[in-house]
Order: sequence, then structure tokens, then C-alpha cells
Amino acid sequence: MLPAILFKVITMHTRIYLARHGETLWNKSQRLQGQLDSELTPLGENQALDIANNLVAKHIDLIVSSPLGRAYKSAKICQQELNVEHQIEYDLIERNLGIWQGEELQRIKGLPAYNECLKEVTSLAIDDLEPALSCGQRILKSLKQLANENTGKTLLVIFHGEALRCLLFLLGKKETSNAFQLYKNGCIVTLDFDVKTQRFTTVQDKL
Repeated sequence: MLPAILFKVITMHTRIYLARHGETLWNKSQRLQGQLDSELTPLGENQALDIANNLVAKHIDLIVSSPLGRAYKSAKICQQELNVEHQIEYDLIERNLGIWQGEELQRIKGLPAYNECLKEVTSLAIDDLEPALSCGQRILKSLKQLANENTGKTLLVIFHGEALRCLLFLLGKKETSNAFQLYKNGCIVTLDFDVKTQRFTTVQDKL
């Protein structure tokens, strides 16, 4: 594993640390947020602080976040600790869950479309939900643009659990569980972007 400084100097790669925002009130009660929002809990604020503390030695150059309040506030907490610029990227917004937004997960689990919508990644369009495949493609496109604009740098991207699930499916992590089960608040996933091949790979990076 290359030290962070050497990684910046000798490669034409971009390192991206993807983090899920800290816990919110709706996360705590297992309600689907989608593009709605709720406040960070005290635990969520501490989880955001932990993200920053875990990445201090990684020499973060830029923090990028979704515009939604829970990701934005998590990013601001990290910015205070890491002392780097923070920018908003609107295409990193969470998947639009349409009429399911605000509903309790336990109730949604009983619906016929639950598995295909929230445990798989398909092009299924139901009611006004954004298809999971479309969400993953949107996130992937946004991250590629960021990676190409910041070659040789190390980015912290703070966004959302369902969007992360959809993205990682496209990168080969074909899980069949929902985002609540797969990606805890404050979790970090490391990606390496090769500018030459225009491909992302997941990295086992000790934090």
C-alpha cells in the first residue's frame, strides 16, 4: 500500500473515500428518507466526527457532499477537523424514493415490489420511485467527473446509503440486502480511479 503522499505524487489516479452521513432521526426510527431530510442525532454528529478522525492521515484535498442537510452537516463537521474546502455536488443527492419517502421500512417490506426496489438494482420504475439502476448510473457519472477534475488528489465524498448501494452494485458488489443492513451511518468505502482506463476499483484501505 502506497503512503498517501506518494500516491498523490507518482500516480495518475484519484483516491475517493465514500462516506455515508451520520445517523439521523429517521435513520434511528428506520423510516425511508430518500430526498426528504431529518436532523442528525447526537450519535450522528459523533459519527461524522469519526469520519474526519479516521481520514486525518489520508491528506484529504477536498470534501464533496450531497446537498441534502444530513450529508451537508456531516461534511461541515468533517471540514472543521480537516480544514479543507467543501463543495456541493447536486448529482450526489440520495435516490428519489417517491411515495415511499417518510414511510417506515417495516411497512414497506410487506409490499410486492420491495425486494426488487430496495434489495436489487434494476431498471424497474414503479410509481414515482427513481429506478435503482438510474440512481447508480447518476452517482457513477458524478464521481467520474469529480475524479477527472481532481487527478492525483484525494477526495472525501459524503452522501447516502441507498445511493451507495446502487453505485457499488455497478462496481461489482452485487449484494441482495437493503442499505440499512449493508452500510451503517459513518461507514467509509475506498475507491481508486484510474484516469487512463476511466475505471473505478474498490480498495481495501486500512483506516
